Amino acid sequence: MAKQTSQATVRVSQGSAPEPGPELSPEQICAQVNKVLANKLFTRSIRLCRFLRFSVEQTLAGNGGQLKEQIIGVEVFDRKPDYDPRIDPIVRVEARRLRAKLKAYYTSPGRGDQVVIVLPKGAYLPSFKTRGWPAPKLAVLEAGKKSIAVLPFANLTQGGGDDYFSDGLTEELIHLLTRIPNLRVVAWTTASQLRGRERDLAGIRQQLRVGTILCGSVRRTPDRVRVTAQLIDSESGDYLWSETYDRRLENVFAIQEEMAQAIVHALELKLTAQSRREIPRRTPNLACYNLCLQGRFHANKRTAEGLQKSVERFEEAILADELCAEAHAGLADAYSLLADYGLMSPAHAVPKARAAAERALELDPQSAEANVSLAFVRSLFEWKWSEAEALYRTAIAANPGYSRARHWFGVDFLSPLGRCQEALREVRIAHDLDPLSMIIREGLGFAHMMCGDYPRALAMFRELVDMDPGFYKAYSSMGRVLSLMGKYDLAIAALERARELGGPMPNILSALGDVLARAGCRDQAHAKLDELTALSQTRWVPASSFAIVHLGLGEHAEALSYLELATERRELPVIGLKSHPLYDPLRSEPRFKRLLERIGLLP
Repeated sequence: MAKQTSQATVRVSQGSAPEPGPELSPEQICAQVNKVLANKLFTRSIRLCRFLRFSVEQTLAGNGGQLKEQIIGVEVFDRKPDYDPRIDPIVRVEARRLRAKLKAYYTSPGRGDQVVIVLPKGAYLPSFKTRGWPAPKLAVLEAGKKSIAVLPFANLTQGGGDDYFSDGLTEELIHLLTRIPNLRVVAWTTASQLRGRERDLAGIRQQLRVGTILCGSVRRTPDRVRVTAQLIDSESGDYLWSETYDRRLENVFAIQEEMAQAIVHALELKLTAQSRREIPRRTPNLACYNLCLQGRFHANKRTAEGLQKSVERFEEAILADELCAEAHAGLADAYSLLADYGLMSPAHAVPKARAAAERALELDPQSAEANVSLAFVRSLFEWKWSEAEALYRTAIAANPGYSRARHWFGVDFLSPLGRCQEALREVRIAHDLDPLSMIIREGLGFAHMMCGDYPRALAMFRELVDMDPGFYKAYSSMGRVLSLMGKYDLAIAALERARELGGPMPNILSALGDVLARAGCRDQAHAKLDELTALSQTRWVPASSFAIVHLGLGEHAEALSYLELATERRELPVIGLKSHPLYDPLRSEPRFKRLLERIGLLP
C-alpha cells in the first residue's frame, strides 16, 4: 500500500458536520484500508480490493483529480487504453458494488471502527471520516410488532452431506411460524443467506429489522435426530429460550411443532382459535418428508438441472405417500417454473402442473402452497383470471406471511391485468418478508417499471447488480428498462452481460434483437433472429421471442403472426400484452385487440 502523500496528514470531517474534524495520517488510513480488505466481505472480491486500494493511493498521493472513469478502467479493470466508459459501464457498476460493500462493512463487522472510508455517490474520490465511540444506534423496530429471523440450523451430522435435511427443517419451521398472527417472519430465501452469521446479532437486526433471532443445530443418525435451538433478543443478546430435543427420526415433525409453540410462549404472542386449529398438520411418512426436502432444495437453485431434479424428487415423494399435499404442490411448482423459465414447452409442462396442483388442493383445501400453485396455473396458462384471484386471496388469508403468494400475486397476476398500484403493494409486502431475495427484488423493480416509474425501476436493478454481480436477471431487466428509456447503448451492454452470465436464453436473445433494431442496427437484429432459429433446432424456443425482435424492427404484421402462434401455444409472455409498454406500438391493430379478447384481458 503506497503511503506517500503531498501532506503530512489528511483532514477529515466528524460524521456529517461541516466543521473540520481530527487529522488522520496516511498510515492510519492505510491501516484502515488493510483492515477493511481483510474482512470476508472483501477477501473474494479481488477487483473491488484493487479498486479501493487504487483510489485511496491516488488520493493520498495528491492525484485525486485524476480519478476518472477512463483511468480507473485501464488501471484497475485492465481495459485497453482506448477504453470508452460510455459503452462499457464496468467502472460505474463496480463503484456501486464497492459503495454497497463498504456500507455493509460499516453496518456490521466494522461498526465500531473509528476511521470510515466513504466513496461518495457519483464520484470516485474517496473521503475519510472519523466517528466516536460507541457504535451507531441499532435499528429502531416498529412498536408493538414482533419479528423473528430463523437462521439456517448448522448441520453437525458426521460426514456432512445432509444440508438438505437441516435446511429443510429450518424452512419447515419458518413456514410454520408464518401462520402465527402478528409475527413478522423473515422468509427462507433471505434467512438462507445469513448462514455463518450467528454471532452478528446487531448486524442482522440492522439489516432485517428483527427483534429476535432463532439459531440452532441438527445432528442426525440413521434412526435419531438431535436438535438444539436458542431464541435470542437481537438488541441485548439475551437468551429468551433454549432447548434440546433428542427424538427418534420419525418424531421430527413433533419437534417443529414444539419449537413453534415455545416461540409463541417466549414472545408472548396470542394465538387465535383459528391459528390453534391450523398448527397441527397431517404428517407424511419419513421417506416422503425427506424427498420433499430434497425437492425444495433442488428447486431453490432455479436452474434447469435443479428444477428437473426437483420434479424427480417430488414424484418419488408422491410414490412414498400419495396423500401428501406438499409433495403434489411442490411438483406443480417445479413444472410451472420449467414452463415459466422457457425450459419446457407449456404443452408438456402445464397439464402436469395443473394435475398436481388440483390434487394438492383436493388433499388440503386450506393449504396456502396448494392454492398458490393452482392460482399460478389458472392465471398464467389458462387465463381464468377470476378463479386465479380467488385462489391467491385464499392463500394469503390462510398464510399472510407466505412471501411467494404475495410475490406471484403481484408480478404474475395484478401486473398483467394493469392493476399496477395493487401489484406494487403486494410485491412490497413480499420484499419486506424476504428482503434479501434476489428474485423478489427483481419483481419489485418490474412492478415499478409496469407503473411507468422507469428511474425507480432502474435504481432497483442496479441495486441487484451491487448485491450479486452474477445474477443474470439483474442485467436483463436493467437492459429492458434502459431500452424503454431510450438509452440503447447502455441497454445493449447490459443485455450482453446478461447473455454472458445466463447463456443463449431465448428471452435474452429476443431482447437484444429488439434493442439492436431500435438502435438502428438492423443487420445485427436479423442476426439474432437467425440465432433464435438455430437454437430452436436443439431446444424449445417460444414464438413470442421471434415476435419481440420483429416488433423492434417495425415489422408489425410478422410480430402479430408470431404473437398469434404464441397465444395458440399459451406461452407465458402473452399475458403481458395488455399492460407491458413493449407492446404499445401494436395497440391500434385490430389483430392485437382480438388477441387481448382471447386471453381475457379486455373488459
